[in-house]
Amino acid sequence: MHSDDIVRKPRARDRQATRDALIAAAATAFAECGYEGATTRAIADAAGCSEALIQRYFSGKEGLLLAVLDKEDDRSDAALFLGRPLCSTMAQEAREMLAHLVEKISERSDRIRIVISRALLDRAFKTHLNRIWIREEIRSGLEARLALYVDAGIAEPDLDVGSAAEMLLSLGFELGFVHREILETSPEMTRRLLEQFADMFGRAVSAPPYRGSPAEAQKGKE
Repeated sequence: MHSDDIVRKPRARDRQATRDALIAAAATAFAECGYEGATTRAIADAAGCSEALIQRYFSGKEGLLLAVLDKEDDRSDAALFLGRPLCSTMAQEAREMLAHLVEKISERSDRIRIVISRALLDRAFKTHLNRIWIREEIRSGLEARLALYVDAGIAEPDLDVGSAAEMLLSLGFELGFVHREILETSPEMTRRLLEQFADMFGRAVSAPPYRGSPAEAQKGKE
């Protein structure tokens, strides 16, 4: 048999390159046209491949949307932010955390609108989304960081770090998406709300004058 007659399977890196091209094309299409307006044919054409590959690699357009969300999830960025030196007060920690969350959520506002509409309409999509988009390690990383403040005596000793983490994550989403996209709150008012929320959080969870220092507490955990 002539070598030209041998049918070779695509190499792994070729398949990955095609997947990446489809994900990149889909991200652009979803942002510009919304979920319903973005067609698989247009996405495949933009990626320079067959429309059938969307079904093969992602099981359809919904799976492709999940892949876009998964690709955008920068866990290394989250780990770096959560690993920064401790702040001197809980109010400052809340201020920096909320500002970071608002920035990241605002960058994804186009995707979030699509995700919310799909999650409300399709319970199966919501189940898959929870496994991809709501990263448990981010929540647990924030809880671990708040525990460092407890150890340093900066946060109250009986602080429920799980509830405190949930409060910060919820406030970040409120400011970064609900106020920005739904209520159309002005940037100036959003900044004022962020400051007020941070101050209230700080007053609620701070301990009396603390012992040691943030650096000492963090060093003790290494």
